[in-house]
Amino acid sequence: MLGRRRTLQDPVTIYLDDEPIQAERGEPLAVALLGSNKVTLARSPKLHRPRAPTCLRGACDGCLARVDGLPNVMTCLRSARGGERIETQNVLGSRESDLLRVTDWFFPQGIDHHHLMAGIPGVSSVMVSFARKLAGLGTLPDEKVTEQRARRAEADVLVVGAGISGHVVASQLAALGAKVMLVDDGVASGGSLVCAPSVHKKIADEYTLSSVEKLQGWTAVGIYRREALLASNESAVVVRPKALVFATGAHDGVLTVPNNDLPGLFSARALSHLGARGVFPLGRTAIVGDGFWADELARVLNENGASDRTVRVPLSSVAGVKGSNRVRALIVSEGKKSRTVDVDVIGHAAPSAPSFEVAEQAGANTVFRPGGGYAVACDEQGKCGDGLWAVGECTGLPFEPDRLIENARSVAKNVAATLTLNTHQPGAE
Repeated sequence: MLGRRRTLQDPVTIYLDDEPIQAERGEPLAVALLGSNKVTLARSPKLHRPRAPTCLRGACDGCLARVDGLPNVMTCLRSARGGERIETQNVLGSRESDLLRVTDWFFPQGIDHHHLMAGIPGVSSVMVSFARKLAGLGTLPDEKVTEQRARRAEADVLVVGAGISGHVVASQLAALGAKVMLVDDGVASGGSLVCAPSVHKKIADEYTLSSVEKLQGWTAVGIYRREALLASNESAVVVRPKALVFATGAHDGVLTVPNNDLPGLFSARALSHLGARGVFPLGRTAIVGDGFWADELARVLNENGASDRTVRVPLSSVAGVKGSNRVRALIVSEGKKSRTVDVDVIGHAAPSAPSFEVAEQAGANTVFRPGGGYAVACDEQGKCGDGLWAVGECTGLPFEPDRLIENARSVAKNVAATLTLNTHQPGAE
């Protein structure tokens, strides 16, 4: 299904259920596993259906695994250093053949274990005990997790998210003399830019971050009374910025068709991410939908000699996906008829959903837009609350690099005016 087409430059060895896997030092563990065609990495917590990474940005459950004795690690957000022991969670058997999958076959329409045999003396308690053993997301860590004290930090501006929007805002404000902290939970700086190397290089060259304090691989856990709690695997930081800018991007959309959870189905952005790291589909690929990421994926596959194994399908014509343990085919509707297209991998560009959650938790205004879901609601200046600003896809903007850059520059200028920074300094425009 997937394989590498690029020689490893700094190889290290990681282990998946004791099997040695070659990885590029620094790449996400999930990418390394996919590059060795280890696609099914997890199981759904109740029916034990096969799961695989679909987004590679920590927003799905397809890459959850136990790593070095710690449960529920998002392997797409953990970089390979060498020696990691990755174990499949919640299986009876193996990743590929989980015997607990039998519940899915017995209950093809789903199962409500809360009410199954409820109220029957003796039987009810047995079913509850069984359900608890059947479901879940891992067992406790092998060793006690040590307590870490958080430190305090100072910043004029905290920018959450280091994609195009966050990168440009942070660069512009730092150029004006602000003390800027930029936090991002990805393995590498750039957010979605990692998936589009040519755009990434252009942004990095034009908007430097040399004066920005970067917390890469850190998560903005929440905002409490205007103080932001930032955490990594090793420590935590509490910062109270004068201005807080949300550049949290958007969640990849999903195909709303039967079998949309089969291994082998990725967002077009995630497949572009794999391509940028030298991992490509080995068989036939369907690109579903259009827009920036569909076109980017088509370009990547074409440049790597896979154009003759690629088919493009309109999003509106997809009626379903065929397969049991992985993608086998795409069902395409053509009027009153339908046809089956044999494919091994699907990269879809379904409409994304703004990542508004942490902004709303901080007190930002949000708005529901039919067809687009909730988004951070900003005024013309980009302000979404007292001392709060938002920029880019989390406000509902589409992923169009030039438009995102323009929006980020405008918001940076407005934030600077609020902080009374000199917006006429060289390099600020």
